[in-house]
Amino acid sequence: MQKTAKIVLLLCFCFHSFSIFAQHDEYIAAENRRIANTKQTEIEIEKFVNDNFKNYKLAREVNDEVIKHLREEEEFTQEELEAALINAKKHELRKLFFRENPDKKADYSAAEISRSIAQDCVNGDFENGTAGYSFWSDNYAQPDSGEDFFLSCATPTALSASNVMTASTNNFNSRVNLINSTAPNYRQFDPILQSFGVDVPTLNSNGGEKCIKLNNTGGYGSSDITSFSRYFPSINQSTIDFNFSLIMDNKPEHGQPIQPFFRARVLDQNGNVVDEICIIANPDNCLFNIIYVNDERRILYTDWICARLNVESILNQPGTIEFTISDCQPSKHFGTVYIDNICGLTCPSPQLGALSLDPTNISCPDVLSITPFNVCGTYQSPANATLNTLILHILQDDAIVATINAPTQLTANTFCFEVLPSLFGVDPSGNFEFQVDATFNVTCPAGNFVYDITDFSANVGPDVSFEDCCIATLTVTSPADDLSNQAPNSEKKRERSDWIRATNIIEVGNNDLQDGVVYHSGNFVELNPGFEALSGAQFAAYIEGCSSNFMYRTEVVNSPVEKQPIQEEELNLIKLATGFTIQPNPSSSFIEIIMKDSQFDKVTITTIDGKLVLEKNIQKTDRAQLDVSRFANGVYLINILTKDGQLFTEKLMKN
Repeated sequence: MQKTAKIVLLLCFCFHSFSIFAQHDEYIAAENRRIANTKQTEIEIEKFVNDNFKNYKLAREVNDEVIKHLREEEEFTQEELEAALINAKKHELRKLFFRENPDKKADYSAAEISRSIAQDCVNGDFENGTAGYSFWSDNYAQPDSGEDFFLSCATPTALSASNVMTASTNNFNSRVNLINSTAPNYRQFDPILQSFGVDVPTLNSNGGEKCIKLNNTGGYGSSDITSFSRYFPSINQSTIDFNFSLIMDNKPEHGQPIQPFFRARVLDQNGNVVDEICIIANPDNCLFNIIYVNDERRILYTDWICARLNVESILNQPGTIEFTISDCQPSKHFGTVYIDNICGLTCPSPQLGALSLDPTNISCPDVLSITPFNVCGTYQSPANATLNTLILHILQDDAIVATINAPTQLTANTFCFEVLPSLFGVDPSGNFEFQVDATFNVTCPAGNFVYDITDFSANVGPDVSFEDCCIATLTVTSPADDLSNQAPNSEKKRERSDWIRATNIIEVGNNDLQDGVVYHSGNFVELNPGFEALSGAQFAAYIEGCSSNFMYRTEVVNSPVEKQPIQEEELNLIKLATGFTIQPNPSSSFIEIIMKDSQFDKVTITTIDGKLVLEKNIQKTDRAQLDVSRFANGVYLINILTKDGQLFTEKLMKN
């Protein structure tokens, strides 16, 4: 009987595995169909842009903004300036295409991966193509952007109706390029570096036959910021390691805040950054090799690098990995990156270093105790760097409440801080988190360079909690306990296991930021004479004891974001007057009036001196035939009124 049970279990496992593989194959097939649809849509977009290019012009303020933006930052030739205006107009026409064809947008956003195969690394090495990934690229200066769009590593990015993209294959002019060594036009080495006699492979040696390249090396008129992302319904590994190879233009005159940047980050289900790496084009950083092109330009590049993002804090929760690369803000100097092996890889030694706090889950420490507890972790220094500082912060509601400036135990790759319970305050309540900040020094040819790395505790949930350990009763009185917008959260959010009696004054009025006042206790919250919530204040009281839940009941809790929305954008185009044509012209008998891209319902014909010779109302149409044989020879004016109220006039020569 025991043997039979084992066989049955084995068969169940086999059937389950078969089901997983079937789901995997179905997902890949569906994603490949989606990607094929986007490629067809790109053909349609190109035709739409070509067909409509002469029918629209950029809005005047937009046109002027492009010119101003370019000329303020760089020396551009007239040809480059005209190319920038053409690019801006094409970008606006792309927006118009998606506005007129909204059903086409859905194909540009990757489908959700089922939980059963979520972390199966369906295509982390891109050997199965780009299934599961969403791509987008903003080519600034979008005329309405000015210079405010560029915030270096903090620059926001999101899918929109105009910036969604699909990957080309072995097209080095594309902003999203799937490198495929088995397809036509494959280049073994990066072409821009090879033109300077430097060979850096386009594929990682451990990455198979494919990888992704973001951004091109064009520059000149559009500061391209290109991104891609992948959503995981459930993250079940503590780190996401990946390989990348980075190439960046650098102009000495530009300050660091406007140089190209590369950013890799993981977001939780609410869009908060869990971990992030950001590299700015800086020749002082000896991560880079340097090619000195001329006094105006240097090219910075790396070989393939292995890097790590720490996702311990969102284990078994949804998350999104996102990569972004930018040109410089003035747009003439490029940034491009090759990316591969996003999952299924373990970096033995992350070249950019690594920092990780061990999971901590402490409930109700005795704040009167003088016995410390340990908060520990591990670190790896970046290549050729040495540890400089290691600091632990205690945070509540993202605010630092205490800091320990040095660990009490430190080895070549581990550390521990002794934490006194009294650091959490005299009467702490709610939840606290730990954050560790490290700086590493590396000696580069240009001098000392500093790497900064930050990590939050790996614990899912709070590191230290005072949820079920509050005291029984509380009396709050005026004026000692009056509350305004400047009061700390610990005073605005109070809880007790038995009761709260209040005779204080509340004037906190920013509930949109969850900055109101909430009291709750196990048996009652008593508002006695003297208690006032002034006009504009936000106050709530609940019977629930020490739950540490201080949310207003009217608030809507954000649900997990399973797919990045594609947003609508304002169009910066003006449709040109379409006018009409007369065929034949001159004519002796019949003419045909042909209206382009519109319809008309009234025609009048006058002599050159304004005498009316014909007036005709017709059913709305874009063409009509008229007999002018009875008209005397000479010049006439034909006027048509369009369905939207516009009047157009053309000359007719009658012979």
